[in-house]
Amino acid sequence: MAKLMTRRPLILTGLLGIAGLVSGLGAAPLLSSRASANLAGVKVANWGCQYQRIALDSIAASDLDLIVIDPIVEGERLGPAGVSALRTKPDGGRRLVLAYLSVGEAESYRAYWQPGWRDAPPAWLGPENPRWPGSFAVRYWLPEWRRLLLGEGGMFDAILSAGFDGVFLDRVDAYGDWRGREVQARRDMIDLITTLSSTAKARHAGFLLVAQNAEPLLANETYCAAIDAVSKESLLYNLHGEGVANSDEDVRWSLTYLEKAHARGLPILAIEYLDDTLSRLRARARLSRLGFVPFFGNRLLDRLPA
Repeated sequence: MAKLMTRRPLILTGLLGIAGLVSGLGAAPLLSSRASANLAGVKVANWGCQYQRIALDSIAASDLDLIVIDPIVEGERLGPAGVSALRTKPDGGRRLVLAYLSVGEAESYRAYWQPGWRDAPPAWLGPENPRWPGSFAVRYWLPEWRRLLLGEGGMFDAILSAGFDGVFLDRVDAYGDWRGREVQARRDMIDLITTLSSTAKARHAGFLLVAQNAEPLLANETYCAAIDAVSKESLLYNLHGEGVANSDEDVRWSLTYLEKAHARGLPILAIEYLDDTLSRLRARARLSRLGFVPFFGNRLLDRLPA
């Protein structure tokens, strides 16, 4: 009995210590406080991405307000019926369903890929990404790549036809892959995103475009007007090693752009790849204070977001 009596204050002290730590990071008063964002009339507080091992029934049964999935599920392109089945949460609320689309890289496992391209690459195909084997830089300003994206039956056309609520645009920061023409590459990326936006909204006025990373583009008015939200990966952790906190300089650089975009009304979604509970608490506290909506995932994004 004595052990139990002495252990309880220790546990309470530990909890208070964690609460004090999180509070010291500038969090809202409660550990459970969550930021949220309004997207197309849906309050998004709990969201995430899953690109592999997708189980549609599990997503439908979850409480996620927004899910980003690969539009190809078990080798088949998800159609209008499949997308529609994911839109209603178990409590009757609305869920937003977004399709993943890489605009700045080509992937060798996509349906458009032709085996001969490795030995005889088309003009738009660049070098392989050493960090992600099977992913290749693309000269996204060339008409051939744009036709694959925007042409009839192309990747973007298929996403629009499937009835997704929006698209989650990855590798928007690919302008950085092209050293020596980076200024023009930025302009070309802005032009691509605005073309995607105008094409989508001409067909579905409420269609959402969420652009990932590429913070410097947020200084451009045309670009900001073309998108509906921003996703930022690894704002607080992992730039200098798994689980390692980013430097103040790293964070400030991104926030220079993100906070201005947020102030002008663009919701900010944040992805942190963290397993450690205390690091997650710290990250959630800081991101909530900033008004950003966090998602904590694993690198492969092959699990249903918690």
